[in-house]
Amino acid sequence: MPSPSQPPLFRQVADAIRERLHDGTYPVGIPLPGERALAESFGVARITVRSALARLQEEGLVTRLRGQGTLPIGQAMATQHPKLHNGLLDNIVSQGLRTRIQVLSCRKQPCDAEIARLLQLAPGASVLCLKRVRKSSGAPVMYSEVVLPEFVGAAIAPQMLGEMPLLTLMEQAGYPFDHGEQELSATIAPAHVALALKIAAGAPLLQVRRVVYDAQKRPIQYLLGYYAPERYQYRMHVSRSGSASKVWISEASVPGPALS
Repeated sequence: MPSPSQPPLFRQVADAIRERLHDGTYPVGIPLPGERALAESFGVARITVRSALARLQEEGLVTRLRGQGTLPIGQAMATQHPKLHNGLLDNIVSQGLRTRIQVLSCRKQPCDAEIARLLQLAPGASVLCLKRVRKSSGAPVMYSEVVLPEFVGAAIAPQMLGEMPLLTLMEQAGYPFDHGEQELSATIAPAHVALALKIAAGAPLLQVRRVVYDAQKRPIQYLLGYYAPERYQYRMHVSRSGSASKVWISEASVPGPALS
């Protein structure tokens, strides 16, 4: 385990792989060793390697292709496609790697009827509720309220909630995401959200509601998020390959300092 003065293991592994990419140990166009081989090489769990590779993908140093492994990317390709990911939920995870989370509260409580419906639980069932602020360059960008079914929340170590993206922690705990449903709408800032985002109450916000499912179509996360529009730009790039469309979102944009 790393000491308090050391970065998390996945960052240490990412630093080591990054150095090998730079010195040519892992040449462009040739797949990296598999996750199992890398985990054995560094003496860590495969999920640690997976998180490290996600960080390197976000930096534009590698691309992860289904069925082909992880490929180093040349500088020209990285410059041309700096933010291309495999899909919306992958982008959400990688955004979590390049921003920081402040956990405001984490507690179990009975769910209301609407949450029970969305998560397919019995009314009043116990759930884990998280209230968080996501920051980029020190400025608050998003306030979110996340609800997890008790069986998911019980498998997540509370001390890791501020260290890694929640979807990654869920995957580590044995609850990988497969797909999600998301709605976006305009709203105004409630007082508690305005306080967390350091904006005026009643200011316009972008509201996001998302339910994430596993491969068995079982809901495993509900999120209600609020974005300050002057600090966050939501852009989608749509492509079509065969019969499937893929969507990516761009990174958060923080053009100015937070309001006092």
